[in-house]
Amino acid sequence: MEQNPAERPSATPSTRPLGTRLDGIADLDAAVRAVTAHPGPVEITVGPGQLAGRHLGSVPQRQVGESLRGAGADPLMIRADISIDQDIPDEGVIAVLDDHLSLAAGMGAEYLVVPRAGVGGRGRSEDRIFSMLAALAEAASAHQVHLLLETEGATEDEVELVRYLERARAAGTLDVDPHYLASVAWNVAASTAAGEGPAAAFERMRPLLDLAPLIISGVDEDAVEDLFAAVPELREAAATARIIVILGRPRAAGA
Repeated sequence: MEQNPAERPSATPSTRPLGTRLDGIADLDAAVRAVTAHPGPVEITVGPGQLAGRHLGSVPQRQVGESLRGAGADPLMIRADISIDQDIPDEGVIAVLDDHLSLAAGMGAEYLVVPRAGVGGRGRSEDRIFSMLAALAEAASAHQVHLLLETEGATEDEVELVRYLERARAAGTLDVDPHYLASVAWNVAASTAAGEGPAAAFERMRPLLDLAPLIISGVDEDAVEDLFAAVPELREAAATARIIVILGRPRAAGA
């Protein structure tokens, strides 16, 4: 006999599948098998020896994207192999990241994650970083891709940069579609190593959730459970896709 739904024990709220990173996989069949075994959010690291590179032709881009989405990749993300702080001229950073945006759009990816190089690799003021991000945010919006700035340590700087972008958009000085607002990829391992506790870090980022999803990286399965226990609101946010968790610890930019 069918049990009365009212008499059934209440179920634990469902959580969106934890995402996976395709790193060091260059073969499409192997990538499809990996995604089929772990459907949900998928992040692709761009670069030599990887499935996707900046100069992948338009037809292969579409084929790779369609194959991965068909295997269950939702959403699909691209992680740039260059940081916003890279020690090359500003124009070179913009040109390379614009190639990444074209790659993301060609593959049908929804997000581009842009790392920071870390304090040791900084050679630019925050004003210059903001100007570069503003140009990238406009380009990302034109490509219909969400731009995500990955935290390099404590999250304050990155969150403030994204807030500046939103203020500029609201003031009409930044041409960005509200659907494609920039956000943050929270590298939990990096912010923890910088001495910022998860509750304090999330408190800084919480206002961004009203604008665009957050990406969480730098965690394995045990670490993400610890994170959800420390900040219970994150579990609910994950269940409603307001945050997207990618398992695995990303390599340093350019590594």
